[in-house]
Amino acid sequence: QGVCAWRANFHDFLSRLGKTPMSSASEKQILQLGLDRVKSNVGPVFLYEVSQLSESDNDGGVRSTQFRTDLKRFLGLQEEIPPFPRVDTSGRFDFLPGVKHQINRNKIDICQPKHDIIRKVLMEKAKLASTWIREYFLESDEVFVSSRDHFELILESWMHDPCSLK
Repeated sequence: QGVCAWRANFHDFLSRLGKTPMSSASEKQILQLGLDRVKSNVGPVFLYEVSQLSESDNDGGVRSTQFRTDLKRFLGLQEEIPPFPRVDTSGRFDFLPGVKHQINRNKIDICQPKHDIIRKVLMEKAKLASTWIREYFLESDEVFVSSRDHFELILESWMHDPCSLK
């Protein structure tokens, strides 16, 4: 079964927002798709990594609270944002005919040696995205993140193959 990794060029799609100069050779080398900027000003951007939505009380709830406070401030809200619910959809649609079978049939363990080639491609894209976001995108005055040091640590983790940690 063929796998398309094109959508993994996350940083290339972020570049369309026009928040970086995109003039240096080093930045252009990281941006491989050569996408054009959007024509209109998209305004400020609040960027988060999906794991930030589920951070919990492991650190006393400080990061989760800070994230919601930063998002509230960015959006200009007056009321507090409540904690994000944890949603687990695994098995939710198993009752539908054929769904569980199809899910299990399409499920892969990306760490198996037979997936080394696609994992290598995805890791290359993850490293490029991590580098571009940290070195270029976050330097814009119009890009906001919560807990920048922590956010950058999350992006730094994209530089390492999670399968090598197993």
